[in-house]
Amino acid sequence: MNFKAELRGMATAGLLAFCFALLLVAVPRGLPGVELLQSLRFHLAVLGVPLAALLLLTGARWRSLLVVMVMLISVGQGILPIVDGYQRRATIGGDTLATIKVLSFNVLANRDARDAADFIVSQAPDIAVIMETPGIEPYLDQIATVLPYRLGCEKSASCDTTVFSRTPLTNTRMIKMPPFFRERLAVVSTEIDGVPLSVVGIHLSKPYFDEAAWLELWSANKALESLTGRVIVAGDFNAAAWSDELVRFSDAAGLVPPPSHPSTWPVRAGDLGVPIDNMFTRGDLLIEQIEAPVDSYGSNHRPLVAQVSLRAAAAAQP
Repeated sequence: MNFKAELRGMATAGLLAFCFALLLVAVPRGLPGVELLQSLRFHLAVLGVPLAALLLLTGARWRSLLVVMVMLISVGQGILPIVDGYQRRATIGGDTLATIKVLSFNVLANRDARDAADFIVSQAPDIAVIMETPGIEPYLDQIATVLPYRLGCEKSASCDTTVFSRTPLTNTRMIKMPPFFRERLAVVSTEIDGVPLSVVGIHLSKPYFDEAAWLELWSANKALESLTGRVIVAGDFNAAAWSDELVRFSDAAGLVPPPSHPSTWPVRAGDLGVPIDNMFTRGDLLIEQIEAPVDSYGSNHRPLVAQVSLRAAAAAQP
């Protein structure tokens, strides 16, 4: 009897910690680092299952019910922006003019740099957005055999985000975002099979660097405001697409999400990890398929490989 009471007491303490954690997740803004918890929203919610079961087995059924209710509310809050994003996908019409492959990969400074470069070359994408490019810097000439055009990594000391392309780049801009002013926001335009489009490659700071990611997203939004037509946004956001800051960013910029959000970090978690690397579109194009290959080629991020359809412009309303 005493053992059962002790278990119930420990589970009740777990209930308080569980509710506090999900309360922090529900904070809409103003708490530095909360995006990290929000990115783990569904992982945290799953912890409520054994907690509710333990409370039920120890006779605390009302407390068990409270855990379930809190868990469902948190999951619902996380699902709503995902549903809103999918509704934006339904608005993209027009005939498919061309289909391109887009690769996004934070390669990190890893021991398997040659393998990472070989992977990029083997994919032969039309566009590749690479973060922490110094990790593969010795192999830039090899990558140039399939992607001869690039913006970024002109200087090793400041190298980070790079956009590689199969087709010539125009209107190139490398923006050093505050507060760290690193080369982490690349903006380019190109034309593929006669279809013009722009690409924005972005690498955000980790969310626990106080307000850094907020300032960086402001810079990214300003860059997007200067672009018209078809746009692909890809990179390492260090947060899931359902975190509040990314939801605000994607809503403000009118970005359309992919059909799913493959997990990219940590690598060991596989498909049970967190999708902190993301890809979006705007205008007359749509991500048709997206996947994260199992092998990370020495990085602590899995790459993203997407098939993107370039659509004919929607007919103007009379």
